[in-house]
Amino acid sequence: MIGTRINGRYHILETIGGGGMAYVYKARDVILDRIVAVKVLQPQFSRDEQFIKRFRREAQAATSLAHPNVVSIFDVGEEEDLYYIVMEYVEGPTLKELIQDRGALSLDETVDIMTQVTSAIAHAHANQIVHRDIKPHNILISKSGEAKVTDFGIARAMSSATITHTNSVMGSVHYLSPEQARGGVVTYKSDIYSLGIVLYEMVTGQVPFSGDTAVTIALKHLQDEVPSPRKINRLIPQSLENIILRSTTKDALHRYESAIEMGEDLETSLDPARSNEPRFVIPTDDEDVTKAIPIIKHNETVKDLDATIEAKPLVDKSSNEEVKTEQPKKKKKNRWLTLLLVLFFLIIGSGVAAFALFPSLLKVDEVEVINVIGEDIEEAEILLTDLGLIVEHERVPHDEAPENQVIRQDPVGGSIVKVGSKVRLIVSEGQERFEMPEVIGMQRERAERILRDFEKIEFAERESDETPGVILTQVPEPGVHVIVEETTVYLTYSVEKMVTLNNLRGLTEREAYNYLDSEGLLSKVTYQHSNDVPKDQVISQSPNAFSQVKKGTEVALTISKGPEPKKPEETREEERKPEQEPRKTIESALPLQVDEGDDPHILIRYKDATTETEKVFFDERILETKTLRIPIVVTPRKDGYYKLYINGELYDTYEFKYTNQ
Repeated sequence: MIGTRINGRYHILETIGGGGMAYVYKARDVILDRIVAVKVLQPQFSRDEQFIKRFRREAQAATSLAHPNVVSIFDVGEEEDLYYIVMEYVEGPTLKELIQDRGALSLDETVDIMTQVTSAIAHAHANQIVHRDIKPHNILISKSGEAKVTDFGIARAMSSATITHTNSVMGSVHYLSPEQARGGVVTYKSDIYSLGIVLYEMVTGQVPFSGDTAVTIALKHLQDEVPSPRKINRLIPQSLENIILRSTTKDALHRYESAIEMGEDLETSLDPARSNEPRFVIPTDDEDVTKAIPIIKHNETVKDLDATIEAKPLVDKSSNEEVKTEQPKKKKKNRWLTLLLVLFFLIIGSGVAAFALFPSLLKVDEVEVINVIGEDIEEAEILLTDLGLIVEHERVPHDEAPENQVIRQDPVGGSIVKVGSKVRLIVSEGQERFEMPEVIGMQRERAERILRDFEKIEFAERESDETPGVILTQVPEPGVHVIVEETTVYLTYSVEKMVTLNNLRGLTEREAYNYLDSEGLLSKVTYQHSNDVPKDQVISQSPNAFSQVKKGTEVALTISKGPEPKKPEETREEERKPEQEPRKTIESALPLQVDEGDDPHILIRYKDATTETEKVFFDERILETKTLRIPIVVTPRKDGYYKLYINGELYDTYEFKYTNQ
């Protein structure tokens, strides 16, 4: 299809991907003059009517998603038997390619990417869209580190199509939830399970279950517990492992309730306070145990079923005894009737007398409620209390009304109420305040995403031993409640420490090497004759002395070879002398790898044409990986060597000989 134009608009430029169901091409939208990605269904699916209906419905639904971490869908259409989706073009690898290239990702990068992905999935769920095919292949990573989730449009259609196309299943079976594997109902929590499997792969560099066939892997999802990722990567804190374990439980009931909840847990997963939290275990619920339910008989009347424990029958039919009622005497009955009538007339008479003789005792004064909207709450309370009213108030955020101003009241001003009535006031507490999040220790890009609601963010640099781009300080401090629209956030982030170069002219070659190595700088050496600078001393350097350079910068040194040699006929005899024989300096680069938590003691001893006995070149403990550059001088008659000792033991001996090459 390269070079063709779809729908007269999308000019196909090159193939950028493909799978069991579709091919993906890079194309140019000639109308809007922009680069897009076009996904074209493979021909065998264009003949499946049921699949096409699902594809259209789901692709159209996916166009409703608008989120910075979701690949935007621009167009969906068909041309003859060609069905296609036009989407945002993201320049960068998939998460799967990133893992294959680098293995397990760093914990900070993992949390950053997965937080973006959970935000995207939460947005989809809020729009009643279940992805159903979450896997690293469907997560794109832009050059700026932004994660983009794709394939929302085709996901649901795949659920039926892949039953008969096992090649498509194989690509996704590593991330299937148990309910998908058994063909059950797929819910939002199925996506959460897949997110947990992706998170497992990001921190370990491998999937939790593998097998020769899709069925074998699916059975493992159904039967086997996800293995502990900490056994593979000991740097994973327990808090992060707990997120993986909780999101991948077999019973969806015990997974996160939502992708939002999972994302919030990820945000704090690397906090030092959570590093040693207890390992997640599936909770046991005693309420699941079968309980005896009391039987309510047909003649019982029970209003509160929750409170019912036992009900007794109103009539015990098992008893053979008859209930006997004793008939009172007629004379006694008439006497009670007379007494009741007298009592009734006394009560009526007392009531009439009370209203007629004591009206002042029953009358309650009425007042007109004052309109206090716009007043300060203290002033409003005084005005209403003076009227004999009881004031209640509630504070709510308000973008326009100043703090403590009354914005509503009930009853409204002008109402007539009894003295002692309650008046409810709604009082402004000013613009809504939010708790300032903590971004110290995060990379600058991630901090900017978290603080995206703040319009004013100012950055400052500070030289530090921290990884470049890490936030060192923030103002306002974490936990302070602020008004987002009125707050300027000041962030200081780390940059590499700069090295001020010393003046190296006049130093010997070895002294210059030692200095550059101690400052973390590299060297590039050339040699030339000099009548002014003694042999083996530095003639010049670049960058110049006192320049500011970053660690790892290459410094060019020009080393003196001494005066120009005399003519052959004048020096033939001198060249035969040992001290005049040719010399060659061989620079050996020795990389020293340091594992985390290790600080080996390194000792290097050397002997070459410049020494009579072994000399010490380097003798100290190292805390980080570095490369030592060791110059060895050799002649045709005198070889050189150096020995590497690690923690007091000889590790290796490196020998060097003079050659004419």
